[in-house]
Amino acid sequence: MNKKSILYLMTLAALFLLSSCTQDDDPYAGKVKVTFIAHLPETLKLDSRAIGDGTKANELFFWVYDERNQEVNDMYQHNVQFNNNSTATVSAYLTPGHVYKFAFWAQHKDIQCYDPRQALVNISYFEDHDVCNDELRDAFWGWIPDLYVDVAGEITQNIVLTRRLAQVNVGITERGFNNALAAGVDLRDYDSELIIQQAGYTPLAYTKFDVRQGNAMTSGIQYAVDFLDFLPAPMPDELLKIGKNKYFYLAMSYFQPDVDIETQGNVVLLLHHKTNPNKVIEIDFSQLGAEIPTFRGTKRTNLILDGITTDVTFNVVIDENFDNLDYDYGTNGNPLGD
Repeated sequence: MNKKSILYLMTLAALFLLSSCTQDDDPYAGKVKVTFIAHLPETLKLDSRAIGDGTKANELFFWVYDERNQEVNDMYQHNVQFNNNSTATVSAYLTPGHVYKFAFWAQHKDIQCYDPRQALVNISYFEDHDVCNDELRDAFWGWIPDLYVDVAGEITQNIVLTRRLAQVNVGITERGFNNALAAGVDLRDYDSELIIQQAGYTPLAYTKFDVRQGNAMTSGIQYAVDFLDFLPAPMPDELLKIGKNKYFYLAMSYFQPDVDIETQGNVVLLLHHKTNPNKVIEIDFSQLGAEIPTFRGTKRTNLILDGITTDVTFNVVIDENFDNLDYDYGTNGNPLGD
C-alpha cells in the first residue's frame, strides 16, 4: 500500500472518530425537539390595565412527565420569561416513539405565597403570606396530556394557559361612596382587610395544587382551609369593572377553592383608618340578610355595596369571564347589568 492510500485511510479514520466524538458529546443526539409557545388568555388583552389582566405573571415553570407519570428531571425549566405579547417559549428534547405529558405554571417571580419548586406534582400555597389587594397572587396553569413524539421531526405547539384560582372583589357604588363622604367618611383614608370563612360543607380553599389534574389536591384533610384572613393593605387605586359598570374598589384577593364544586363563604370586610387605629369599619356580609357568596376556581365573585351604614345592600356576581362566560345575579333577583 502506497503512502497516499495510507494517508487517505488515516484521514477517513480521523473523520470517523471526530464524528463519533461529536455525537457522543451531543446530549440531544437521537432526540426530537418539542417546543411549546405558552400564551396567557386572550381575554386578558381586553383591558390593558386592570386587576386580573394577567400582566403580573412574568415567570413560567415547565415540567415533562413520561408514560409512567414520572418527571423527566432534566427537562424541568423555570424562570422562563414572557415577552411583550404575553407569550413564553420552552423546548424539550425527547426520545421518539414515546408519549409524554407537559405541565405549565405561570406566576410573578417575586410572589412568596406559592412554591412550584417544592414538589414534583403539586404547587404549595402558604397562608402566612396572605395580604389583601395583592395582585401578584394571580397565576395560570396549563396541561398537555399524551403527546406522541414521532421520529418525523420537530414539534411546535401552542397552548393557552388558564387561571385556576378564584378571585373575590368588593366594590361600592358611586352613590355609596359619595354618601359615605358626605357623612364624613372618606374611604380613601382606609386600608382594607378581607376575611372569608367556610359557610358550607365544602372546604373554603386548599393549600396544594396538582399540576397533573389542574385542580386543588382535595384527597387529604391536611390540605383543606376553612378560614382566610387577607391582612390590611392599601385599597386598589383603580375602578372595579363589571361589564359596562364601574365601582370604587375596596378589596380583592385570589385563593384556591375547588374547580369543580362551588363552596360558600362568609365574608367580612374590615376597613382600618390609615392614621387612627381606633377607627375601624366592619361590614359582615353574612349579617346583611342576603345570599351567602359562593366561590369556585376559575371564577370571580364580586360583592357590590351600596353604602357602609346599616341599610347596606349588595349583589353577588359569579363572573365566569375570568375566562369566558359571564352570568350575574343579585340579592333582589335583578342582574347588575351589562
